[in-house]
Amino acid sequence: MHTHQPFSLQRLAAAATLACGSLLTACGGGGSDTAPPSSTSLSQGDATADAANSTATGADTAAAMDTVIDTTASLAQITAAVASTSADRMQALSTDAHADASPVPPITNVTVNCGGGGTATLSITGGTALTEVNGQLDAGEHYTVSYAQCTGQAGYAQLNGSVEMDVVSADHTTSPATLAVNLSVTSLQLTWPSGSATLNGTAAVSRSVTTSNGSTTTTSHVTVPSATLATVFNSRTGSFTLSNLDATRTVSSVAGVAAASQYSGHHTLSGTANGRTFSMTVSTTGNVSYDATGALVSGAWTVVRPLATISTTLANGTVIITVDDGNNGTIDHTWTFPAATLNSAQG
Repeated sequence: MHTHQPFSLQRLAAAATLACGSLLTACGGGGSDTAPPSSTSLSQGDATADAANSTATGADTAAAMDTVIDTTASLAQITAAVASTSADRMQALSTDAHADASPVPPITNVTVNCGGGGTATLSITGGTALTEVNGQLDAGEHYTVSYAQCTGQAGYAQLNGSVEMDVVSADHTTSPATLAVNLSVTSLQLTWPSGSATLNGTAAVSRSVTTSNGSTTTTSHVTVPSATLATVFNSRTGSFTLSNLDATRTVSSVAGVAAASQYSGHHTLSGTANGRTFSMTVSTTGNVSYDATGALVSGAWTVVRPLATISTTLANGTVIITVDDGNNGTIDHTWTFPAATLNSAQG
């Protein structure tokens, strides 16, 4: 069972989304990597913005892939309900073992209503006549989905655009249940009240899901070799390339509602925003933790730019940021401030 995992929750409303988390300079911080060495000293505001946004880039990309999988799984259940009422399909399946069996109608371009509004058009191939309408993702199945203002349920981002998903493996009978898929997204626009991001790229996701006494733990390992992002947030636009994402995202849910999440991994980000260019690598040290609202709670991570290294530690409500201007191994700045300041710098 794949439980609902809100897409970054209130961080999105604060513009710390997949895309705005990627905006960096455009969202209010980060400076330019094209500046001459004499002007490489980062201000506290720029360093804080980079620290706040850098983790959101990877965490929200992983969450985006989770959203696609969960929404498609929900669509499979809706499609199964629709298909089960088809007289042609029921007749074909009931006579399938007989010589006079008629062909089972394929699941092709079936339009269904999304749970939270909008529609999706779904085609399923690669399975059997029975597995394609059993309401779950099965190994060998290929899903082609076109979203039109589709929201899976409360907390999901609204989806527009296209997704191709191949189910590599699936085991729904063991504990933990497991699932592995390959995704290809084309002009996939994810929209929240705070803005939108349009994603093109590929990803591989493997998951394990454990449920006990109403609590569910979903762990997703996500790899993204390369993806492009076009973003609109806070009346700002950006164009970015995210590459070499290798991350693990774990969500703890109770009764289908996320209670907390953790993220660990690394990625590379480059792009332009507000006429500035930048490139950086981002990596966590262990897990970065978020509460039920999606706010950062604890963790440590590092941003390496060509002209500076920013290290961030968050614990017990206090943030410590150090900056090595010039990447020469010397700490040039140290700032300490409340976690609320870091969270408010997102976006």
